[in-house]
Amino acid sequence: MARGPAKQAPSELSYEMYQELLDELLSPIECSLDPYVRYELYLSKLVYLDNLHQQCFRSINGKNENFENSYSQNDLKKIQDAIESTHRFVRNTIREALNDSLSGWVQ
Repeated sequence: MARGPAKQAPSELSYEMYQELLDELLSPIECSLDPYVRYELYLSKLVYLDNLHQQCFRSINGKNENFENSYSQNDLKKIQDAIESTHRFVRNTIREALNDSLSGWVQ
């Protein structure tokens, strides 16, 4: 069965999704997961945040009519905070994986 071209979600839906995901974007990923799985999830999260950051920037600066009047300076700050905290979580996850790996060598 042939599929048609993917339809782009309206900007309001994307903004609504951002609003719903905001708490998750600022939070760490479940610590009980394997550090390697967590690392991959954080990388995916960073890609999403980067795309969201670009969309927000274009909206604020009026460079894209599709997203006009949906994002604010406050949203941009929250997205930047989420990117910064996710980078911290990535570093901590890498440290944890290194510690686990090195502790195996010591034993």
